[in-house]
Amino acid sequence: MSKKLNALIVVRLSTETDATTSPERQLNECVTYCARRGWRVVGTAEDFESASRSTPWQRPQFSSWLNDRAPEFDVIVAWRLDRLVRKVGDLHDLIDWAREHGGKAIASVTEPFDLTDPSGAAMASMIASFAQMESLAASERVRSMRRHLLPTPRWGGGSPPYAYRTFEKQGGRYLEINPATAPVVQEAARRVVSGESINAICRDFEDRGVPSPADSYTRRKLDRNYVWHPVTLKKILSSPSLRGLKTRNEPVPGRKYHKKALVRDELGQVVRMAESILTETEWNEVQSALAATSSRGAKPESPRTPFLGVIKCGGCGKNLQLHTTKKKRRDGSERVTSKIRCLSRTGSPACKGYVFEPEEQIIGPVTRMILSTIGGEPVTRRIYISGERSFERTMEIEASIDHHVAQLLPGGTCSPDVLRAGGNQALAELRQELAHLQCLGAGGPDRWEYAELGMTFADRWRNMDTASISNDLLQAGITVECHPQNAGGHILRLPEDLRQRFAATVGQLRPETTAVSSLTAPAEKTTSTAILGP
Repeated sequence: MSKKLNALIVVRLSTETDATTSPERQLNECVTYCARRGWRVVGTAEDFESASRSTPWQRPQFSSWLNDRAPEFDVIVAWRLDRLVRKVGDLHDLIDWAREHGGKAIASVTEPFDLTDPSGAAMASMIASFAQMESLAASERVRSMRRHLLPTPRWGGGSPPYAYRTFEKQGGRYLEINPATAPVVQEAARRVVSGESINAICRDFEDRGVPSPADSYTRRKLDRNYVWHPVTLKKILSSPSLRGLKTRNEPVPGRKYHKKALVRDELGQVVRMAESILTETEWNEVQSALAATSSRGAKPESPRTPFLGVIKCGGCGKNLQLHTTKKKRRDGSERVTSKIRCLSRTGSPACKGYVFEPEEQIIGPVTRMILSTIGGEPVTRRIYISGERSFERTMEIEASIDHHVAQLLPGGTCSPDVLRAGGNQALAELRQELAHLQCLGAGGPDRWEYAELGMTFADRWRNMDTASISNDLLQAGITVECHPQNAGGHILRLPEDLRQRFAATVGQLRPETTAVSSLTAPAEKTTSTAILGP
């Protein structure tokens, strides 16, 4: 009796405006298709992402299934191939992944093909090529339209500048002042000119419950309120769009960010897209006030925060970051001070404002705490085991071992000393996997198994710098809640599946795979270890 296949349905949508490919329709047709084939649906991965800009391993829900739940399904089902990928390279990566994880199948409801034979794979590549061409053509049409509309008063699309909204006129979209948000900007401008700080204005807006810009821009919000960030308010007040002028993003040479530049028509005149929220005089006063409160000169390059992303503020849970300040003494020398503190705004009611000395209170205690807790634990690598292919894989490994042994003999390709070390390493790994498979036997379902690499965490980290160790800790989901000694000391948070997480990182097949999926995963149980002293 043939095995009943478990199916994972993948649903993707870039926007929610096309009813012909709505998530509901995709899901319903995929469920019907699985029922007709006699497949059992074990889960659904729904992502609102652009397949042209993200690989399957970068999409929150789909990546979670690929990285951590592969043994639970045998076939990936999508309404169309372009719901899975939009690039030929991504398709080939997905086919390789499916082959390496037990020979999983990939099925399209509307495009029948079989990826298990070369002709089917070629057909899939052709379909993916057309999907990629269609995506590039659509992107080019959008860019062309925006280039055409750029020197005109019409709005080219996307989210309008804060304090404006769009309306339709003569078959196009135009901007007008938003009566709900324009008074907020005008109030902030008056307060900045009067000498009030951006931080104080943001705190007041939050206390009064004024909706933030993110509340206006974010689509499909999950019933949450976004906070006012000083950097966001400063960008709004610095934008020439408050004068009703059209702007565009212009790259800054040698930098990764962009700046706002005025758009001019063919005569060199600035393009006005709407009425002004601030007059030219008011806008210039705001720019002068903002410049007066900004630090002059280039910002000094701060050293990377030790254990960035791992160390969390015990007061509010946000990341701790290294801050370095320089002050001139009367004798002309400089006093340099480095502190690690929370990213929350100074005086925020949600945070107690913890401040730490970098070496004595963070680097030393955190390093000793982690090493004493997990330093002696063995490092493992995750291996995907297909229960029905264990015997076949055993035969493949035995053949590979015979090949490597022959190449290590005099006259073989690995006989020179420069290549012998690599050949011995590969041979050792094959023998280790063979011993593991021989213990498992040929039975059992598809599963992850974990093979020790012959080292502990302390051995792995002995010659690594702090940044590399921090990356390991982030991948493993380890965090440290940092509290002063008089508030109980630091607390180490270890996921219960620590070794499995780290093993997945060590043995991952896709370098671009990141911990994106963990952002959308449910909260995990943790164990706590309190530090009594540095």
